[in-house]
Order: sequence, then structure tokens, then C-alpha cells
Amino acid sequence: MLNWFAKFLLAASALSPMLGAVAVDQIAHARPWTDWLPWLVSAVGLALICWLLLLYVARNGEKHTFRIREFEDKDKEVLAFLLTYLLPFLATDRLEFRGEWITGAYIMAIIIITVIHAGALHFNPVMGLFSYHFYAVKDEHGVSTLLISREPLRRVGEDIETVRLAYNIYLGRS
Repeated sequence: MLNWFAKFLLAASALSPMLGAVAVDQIAHARPWTDWLPWLVSAVGLALICWLLLLYVARNGEKHTFRIREFEDKDKEVLAFLLTYLLPFLATDRLEFRGEWITGAYIMAIIIITVIHAGALHFNPVMGLFSYHFYAVKDEHGVSTLLISREPLRRVGEDIETVRLAYNIYLGRS
């Protein structure tokens, strides 16, 4: 199971698209590279951290065999998450945090803390970019959990190897 710091990194990486949007806006408004490069480096860095963390956990985490009794695709919830955080930026004519980085850091901290507290590590569009799928699944005992997997689920009754990320959140080993 992930420790607090790893959960923080996964939650923070969910904000990578928002940071990328700020960088693109800065570039589109012909800002100097010193204005947009930190945003772009942060966005790419968080996405890379997410990928490396998932690879590490999948390879080194404690294995758990999971028999799927029923499942439901939850990929569309990631889209809703992404739109919820990007729409306020799209509604404005400028995405400027220049000189006001503390405001941006505060907003990001509130979102990260909320995602961690809610156990919503799966609302991460970056994982979707890395071909992960999200499923609400029930095991043979009827316990509901969230499965994050690169392999699409096709039928019930199959056993899959997983690693526990958090309470009721598992990562498929592929």
C-alpha cells in the first residue's frame, strides 16, 4: 500500500494538465520562456513522476490475486475530473499566475489535500494518458473496489494479479 508521500505525488500528478494549460497559455500570449518554462517543466515532471511511481508499485508492491465477480467501466469519470479543473481556466482570457505563484500553490494544495482525503487517487487524467483504465469491481465476496488496469476487462470470473494502492484501490499488474 502506498505511503502518504506516494499518495501525495499521485494526487499532485493529476494537476499536471492544469499546469500544462498555464504553460500553453503563456506561450500563446508570447510571454518570455522564463514565464512558461517552469509551468511546462512542472507539468511534464509530475506526469513523469506518476508514470515512474506506477511502474515501481506494479513491480515491487505486494501481490494480490483478485477474482472479478462483476465490473463497470469508470473511465468517463476522469474526463469529468479534467473538465472540472480546466473549465475555469478556459473561461478566462488569460491564465496568469505571474507574480502570484502563492495563489496557484494554494489552489493546488487545496485540490491535492481534497483528492488524498477523499481517496480519489484514481481521478487522474495522467493515468489515462498512460493507457490505464478505471473499473468499479466486486470480488467473489461482493466487496466493491476500484481497479486501475492497463488491460481492459472483458469478462467476469477471471483472476488478475494486482497491487494494493490504498484502501479499496488496486493497480493491475501487467
